[in-house]
Amino acid sequence: MGQFISQEITVLFAAKPGPPTAFVWNGVEYTIARVRDAQRRLDFRKPWFSRRHRDYYVVETEAGGIFEIYFQRGPGRRYWVLYKKLEE
Repeated sequence: MGQFISQEITVLFAAKPGPPTAFVWNGVEYTIARVRDAQRRLDFRKPWFSRRHRDYYVVETEAGGIFEIYFQRGPGRRYWVLYKKLEE
């Protein structure tokens, strides 16, 4: 299951376009060793101004932590969220 966090984070990239290579949460930088899974979820059931288009990533850090993060890419402000910390 994991620990629900749902906090906005800063995500870093080696190159764009491309997967994230690190993220900053609570002032600590976590380097991503590998992306375990990536999914794009598009929501066309709602009016355009309230849609949730998100890119989800399950990432493993160099320290061995496994996290689910997502990029809010729908209408309005775009941002990254640390959704939850997963158990191995």
